[in-house]
Amino acid sequence: MRPLLGTLLWCYALAVSPAGGEQIFPYKAYVSSDDVYVRSGPGQSYYPTDKLKAGQEVEIYRHDPGGWYAIRPPEGSFSWVSGRFLQPGIDNLAVVSADRVAARVGSRFSDIRDVIQVRLHKAEVVEVLEKKQPPAGSDGEIWYKIAPPSGEFRWVFGKYVDPDYPPDGLRKTSASGTGVTPVAHGTEASQTDAEPAETKARGATGVTPVPQRQVAEEPPVVVSREPSAAEQRVGSTGETPVPQQPVGPREMSPEQFQADLERLDLELSVMVIEEPTVWAFDEMQHRTELLLTQAETALERGRARVLINKISRFQDIKRRYDAMGAMREETERANRQLAGLRTRNLAGGTGVTPVARAEGRFDGEGELIRVVSPKVDAPRYALVDELGEVRCYVSAAPGVNLRHYLGREVGVTGTRGYMPEQHARHVMARHVNLLEDRRLR
Repeated sequence: MRPLLGTLLWCYALAVSPAGGEQIFPYKAYVSSDDVYVRSGPGQSYYPTDKLKAGQEVEIYRHDPGGWYAIRPPEGSFSWVSGRFLQPGIDNLAVVSADRVAARVGSRFSDIRDVIQVRLHKAEVVEVLEKKQPPAGSDGEIWYKIAPPSGEFRWVFGKYVDPDYPPDGLRKTSASGTGVTPVAHGTEASQTDAEPAETKARGATGVTPVPQRQVAEEPPVVVSREPSAAEQRVGSTGETPVPQQPVGPREMSPEQFQADLERLDLELSVMVIEEPTVWAFDEMQHRTELLLTQAETALERGRARVLINKISRFQDIKRRYDAMGAMREETERANRQLAGLRTRNLAGGTGVTPVARAEGRFDGEGELIRVVSPKVDAPRYALVDELGEVRCYVSAAPGVNLRHYLGREVGVTGTRGYMPEQHARHVMARHVNLLEDRRLR
């Protein structure tokens, strides 16, 4: 399953790479008309969720048929999740308690929530924005407003966004005259997805001048903060706490902040594809903690904490994996001693032929059995020990037929990985060796 995730990440990287001058996604653009509706799907039949003004920046992720552009949900966007499937926690975070829970696209114009784009996984962490109680005396259920989950979009009509449109609506020209050329907003008479803007009073020149403010240089304001949860954990262990440095006004935009978080999330996904023995989260956690100190809104702080909690969960998995590895080595050492004793006791003409196996020769050994799972991408085979306990899960590499070896003792070599949900190793088998059975003949 992990090699499959690696392949998907590689395909995603190829998909967003530029080729032959094509549009590179995502890219930034600006709304070129007032009162442009943001919709829950690519078409006018989808209900509006928000309304944008001329000059507002949007981030476009793809172009859909019919001239509709999928954009990052604008600031203030939200989704709905039924309270039956959320377990509220601290810091406005909640844990999803079931699998494939619907996240319904919310609208600031009404309580309509018919569109479902994303389904949440069990144990996924979401940021809660608001809790909506049912009317008093009714049997209605509780609903939670959450920050839009990863992978959820909104749509605007493409002709109302322009990557070259100036955010202030004024294009700079030569130094002659006012040096400003007005740009009309929404010049088309029949705007299908934008409302006409109100006529604004202008001066005699027809241009509303924009005064230039003189900003005096001032020293940066030092903002104090409470120690983060990770720093409190480090301090409670008796280790040297992370020094708290004064934090001044940050120089990154909200988009850059989110891009840094997404880059760290992608690095985490790439890292956990590998075997847990090579996982190292210290530098990644430090960068995420630094972003948390620079967060300016509750939404940014919530998203940073979500990533910190995800890193902490994988750190816990690595600790358990290391402990299991140490226990496994001790068990294998005891089994080797017991096997040697059994061989010496039965060597007197019993017909037993001991088989010497080179330690570390295979990535996995045991009896090959079939695994039944409802998940499409789950491994279909496993190697088990004499007691039927799973040693590792096995998938067949292209050209390898594992069915021929069902019920037999085999050793497999290939690409090793780890399955966090099952807390077990995984091998993508490229070679299979039949091992002689140690039982009596």
